[in-house]
Amino acid sequence: MKTVGAEPGRPGYQRDMLAGLEGRRALRDRATRAAHLAGRALLNGAVGHLPPAVAAPLRRPVPGGPMLRAVRGVLRRGGVPRAVRTFTLPDNPTLRFVNVDSLVLQQLYWFGERGWEPELLPWWRYLCRRSASILELGANVGYFTVQGAAAAPGARYTAVEPHPFSVRVCRQNLALNRIESVRVLAAAATDGDGAGRITLSIPWEQLATPTVAFVAGDCELPGSMADRPGTAITVPTADVRTLLGGVDLLKLDVEGQEHALLRAGWRQLRESRPAIVVELLPGTPQLRGVLKDLCDQLGYRCYVPAPDRLVPLGADRLAAVQVQREYGVNDVVLAARHDLPTRPVPHGGATPDLRCG
Repeated sequence: MKTVGAEPGRPGYQRDMLAGLEGRRALRDRATRAAHLAGRALLNGAVGHLPPAVAAPLRRPVPGGPMLRAVRGVLRRGGVPRAVRTFTLPDNPTLRFVNVDSLVLQQLYWFGERGWEPELLPWWRYLCRRSASILELGANVGYFTVQGAAAAPGARYTAVEPHPFSVRVCRQNLALNRIESVRVLAAAATDGDGAGRITLSIPWEQLATPTVAFVAGDCELPGSMADRPGTAITVPTADVRTLLGGVDLLKLDVEGQEHALLRAGWRQLRESRPAIVVELLPGTPQLRGVLKDLCDQLGYRCYVPAPDRLVPLGADRLAAVQVQREYGVNDVVLAARHDLPTRPVPHGGATPDLRCG
């Protein structure tokens, strides 16, 4: 017997079917969210009560097999022991960071410098040492800010971060490391269009210092990141064109807005030709187009960071290359100066700053 109203030919049938599918999807999403948050709370409770003396041996930078890496991975998902107020990196004890609810800082606590973009880190320090004026858009908790400013204490350094709590943590980390050369600007860099404030969207699974916080609209953020609505906050804006003047090193990690900021600052880029470090994710055709234009029109060359050299990446490959799949990294380096190391650097050679730790 047919259910009343279930006939495919009746008026409104397709609309009702779509509504049913959306309802089931919403239920599934709520269940996924609840399970994720419950699992996180369980791990946070376990790791939070872990004595720092018990955690210390697990953090030591000693060679470990798959078992040790798996244990550290589980512990990382539980955060950092609550008794820890600040910590040094296990493989670089000269740097210290605060313990807050942060994916970046959790990775650093358990894995040290190998825990967050290790392939890029030595090249970031190297590029900072070559620079007099540095602009970092999307500083988050200030990990790369601390690393770059420590490597280049004489450089003029501006770090821009829109999320208020991340700004506070960034400043704390700079103060912990006695770095006074960095100006931290609490704002979202924009192309200059619109009012002086903008809405920042934060997916529900993000921690207190989100690594994903984006401006909706012409955003090239993958759907897996953008389609999980959580909270929204309003933050001040800063015109990227006013920030780029005289800069000779630029780092962008602005969650899908990279293409818009590079286009907006084209005149400044043409005038000062800064080295550029930018994340190159799948599904970013507009950004890839801008990077190719930088190569074709302004004489830039593109490189992929490897442990011992920068691997040249032809401009003709930018439209389709998957750098994570092919090279195991997310970032590329663009430079108008053509004197970067593209041959292997011998371990213990004349450029030790290229090596982590």
